[in-house]
Amino acid sequence: MTVALVLQVLAVLTTAMVAGFLTMYCLTIGCYFSHMVRTEQVNELQRSYAPFRRRTHLKTTYAAAMLLQFFAAVAALAAAWQPPLTGRILAVASLPLLLAVHRVTGFTAPEERLVSGQAVSDAAATRYLRLNLPLHALYACVYALAAAWMLIELVSG
Repeated sequence: MTVALVLQVLAVLTTAMVAGFLTMYCLTIGCYFSHMVRTEQVNELQRSYAPFRRRTHLKTTYAAAMLLQFFAAVAALAAAWQPPLTGRILAVASLPLLLAVHRVTGFTAPEERLVSGQAVSDAAATRYLRLNLPLHALYACVYALAAAWMLIELVSG
């Protein structure tokens, strides 16, 4: 097994992992967060979640998982720079796309305020509710597409 193949398999696995995480976010904790905001229980959510997030270093853990996928995809692309490239390029582009969409839609600030325990205005709560699940579902689809595309390219290649 070549280094390029190992890196491609790692890229498929980490990309599928992120797709699964984002899917489960939409089905579980993302729904819970939206429910708590919709039912005006932000203070109750923040009273338990923000300290948990700080104590467990959850933001760092999440960032590490996302960066692992990104760097695995970059390494796989660099190690085997021959066609087909579409799946690996999509896997590399997934995190920058997620970050750009988060920023452009204005979702970054309300999400961070909510999960970090900061005050959330009515406008921020409305934006959060409108974007939380649709954006995360979109991201899950992009990562799943990238993982599937890479897998197909590996199997057929």
